[in-house]
Amino acid sequence: MSSNDVFDVLNINKKSSTPVPAPSAGNLAGVAGSTNKPKPQVTGMQRELYSLLGENQPPVMVAQTSSRFKEKLAGKPSPWSKTDFFNARKDNPYKLTFQHWMKGSKELLGDEPQESTFLKFDQHFTLPTFTKEEYDEFMKPQNDSSSNTEENENRWSFEEVDYLMQLCKKYDLRWFVIEDRYNFGESVRSLEDLKEQFYEVCRRYFENKGPAMPLLKSLTFDKSKETDRKAYLQRLLSRSAAEIAEEEALIIESRKFEMAAKKTLNDRESLLRLLDSPNSNKSVVQYMTSQGMSLLYSNMLNDKSKKRKHEAGVPENPWMKQQQQFAQQKQQLQQLHEKKLTAEQGTDSGSEQSPRKTKRQKQELQNAIKRKSEAQYAEYLLQSFTMEERKNLGVIAHGEKLSPGVFLRSTKISTFKPALQNKVSSTMQELGLPLRPAMPSYDVVQKEEELLKAIVSLLELKKQLDKLEAEKAIRS
Repeated sequence: MSSNDVFDVLNINKKSSTPVPAPSAGNLAGVAGSTNKPKPQVTGMQRELYSLLGENQPPVMVAQTSSRFKEKLAGKPSPWSKTDFFNARKDNPYKLTFQHWMKGSKELLGDEPQESTFLKFDQHFTLPTFTKEEYDEFMKPQNDSSSNTEENENRWSFEEVDYLMQLCKKYDLRWFVIEDRYNFGESVRSLEDLKEQFYEVCRRYFENKGPAMPLLKSLTFDKSKETDRKAYLQRLLSRSAAEIAEEEALIIESRKFEMAAKKTLNDRESLLRLLDSPNSNKSVVQYMTSQGMSLLYSNMLNDKSKKRKHEAGVPENPWMKQQQQFAQQKQQLQQLHEKKLTAEQGTDSGSEQSPRKTKRQKQELQNAIKRKSEAQYAEYLLQSFTMEERKNLGVIAHGEKLSPGVFLRSTKISTFKPALQNKVSSTMQELGLPLRPAMPSYDVVQKEEELLKAIVSLLELKKQLDKLEAEKAIRS
């Protein structure tokens, strides 16, 4: 900011360095006239703000009209009167009168108390009303059967239904308030019981009035569905952090499978597009010359539709880091085991020389060492998992040697000789169990094996018992 700007903001006239000539007698009148000229009055802007403008005044002044905010003093004030009013509802037991201010004179409003102007907003539900005879009539079963006898036993009394209807009318079907205020004798009713009984009574009432009423479709309430919904929501909200983490891991796995399937589908489409020969209707004569071949080559290079975009890769496996850590631990254990073996072999060779081994014996020794190291590594890994974590992650320690390749777990269920197998099958049918489990998980297969062993032991005991009873009958 220069000095001229500062002087301009502070409204200070800068003194000129050149001497000002003295006014002559001829121009005194003009000077006096210029100094005595009145400044125009500015409206709508403060004087200090206007003085900051200096000589650079805006072309259009923003001014507010005085007539816009002028008070209307010529108008006559409206009278307000304090009058009485009352609540004109028929079911209001209290005939109380209150007072409020209303616009108008007392002569115009009158001396009699008037109805409240807010009475039109006081609306309530119209619920059906009936007597005990009408209740017994429309709640009577249509035909006699065992279901109707059970319905008669579970039917509410007229007094309790009337008490429920009064609460519904009083609290405008606010069911949580109704459940909190419900207190009829020694009966304990849940929220679903109250809703079911209310909608059932209303449906029977309107069916008795006329079967073609449009309200019948809306008067339905499924108690079992509502109970299952609340139970499902309760289980959903009571999940532990481990269960939520497992669900998130499953979602990640499912998304990974979707991405892999999408990638496979795109690769298949691109491969089919490459293998499929295009159907061209043009003649190939123009490409028979060298100039035509060069033109075809340049067109193929410039064809952007043949370029393939870089496909997004499959998302990383969430257990990859843990598997890498396990592989490092396995390598470390193998190195430690090899060091121990070399140390033991060195001590044995120093004490006495062992006979030379054949190539087959050396191979068997190496396989035995490898199996032992893998078993130690598996035991080391299983120590860091609890039983619940093993079950959630599917970690199983097999005692027997497994056959190579993929197999079904149901094929590992024990089988017996034909005669014994028939007896086992008949026993399973007597127990109402299938011969093969529908869902052969690890726990189900283990329980199946225990059951089969117990059945075989029972059949063997029965066989010995029958043999002893036959010998006893022969001796007697």
